[in-house]
Amino acid sequence: MKRYPILLLMLISHSVYTKVLIMTYVHSRPDFIELHVKTFKNFLKDDYEYVVFNDAPNRNMQLKIEQTCQNLAVRCFRVPNHKQNRQHPGTRHMDGIKYSFDLLGFNHDDILVMVDADMFLVRPFSIVDCLKGYDMVGVKQIRTAEDKTIMYVAPSLVFMDMKMLPNKRTISFEGGYIQGLACDVGAQMYTYFRNNTDIRLKLIDPVTISTLPDNSNELAALGYDENTIDLILINRCFEYYVNGTFIHHYAGGSNWPGYSAEVLAKKKNALFQLVDKQISFYK
Repeated sequence: MKRYPILLLMLISHSVYTKVLIMTYVHSRPDFIELHVKTFKNFLKDDYEYVVFNDAPNRNMQLKIEQTCQNLAVRCFRVPNHKQNRQHPGTRHMDGIKYSFDLLGFNHDDILVMVDADMFLVRPFSIVDCLKGYDMVGVKQIRTAEDKTIMYVAPSLVFMDMKMLPNKRTISFEGGYIQGLACDVGAQMYTYFRNNTDIRLKLIDPVTISTLPDNSNELAALGYDENTIDLILINRCFEYYVNGTFIHHYAGGSNWPGYSAEVLAKKKNALFQLVDKQISFYK
């Protein structure tokens, strides 16, 4: 009889235990893996594992990413080449997402996270709390043309409760054409949502810093902390998500906006300085 309370406690503990699996896709910035590890360790309140999917375009970069992961004790998986040998960063991203779901994501019966390699958590946050009342939370992506509007979730930042999502093996973040409209990575989620209308979905609107006020009092009223306000007022080439909780470095994968080397260096320095300030601020 004495064993029953222990068994009951074990069952209760298992029922409330949540393991967040974070998957990211690294094409060319192994230094950002280090920053991911640092920021999740300092700011994420949940129990988690961070996993890298290596979609580097060449052998040299592949080895750099693998060595970085090895040094940080991070699991790293090489994304196989597509049968059509797709090498564009966008298609490699799609290949990596599909591979990651087939290998780990579809079998993870808990909270699954996709995060861009240049998307960073910069203040304390709980993904478990953010998902309360929802099956999926993700960045909203919209494509419009004439009388058509296509809405889907971009894979830059997505939280999914895999226990609750219906028909989860039909989830696809492939791009392509939707109703004749050209769309980018994540487009096929439009079809998933259309076929599963009962999903409790929350959409995140990205905030480009250049659209924010340039006044510290107004920014504070919007919920930004003092270190973030300093960055916003100095460097306006980032995006923010979830009221300043996540910062997007490139705000455009693999630098498709074409920032100069000088601008990228300034952005990187500003980002790394912000992270260090935030870690000190929230200790």
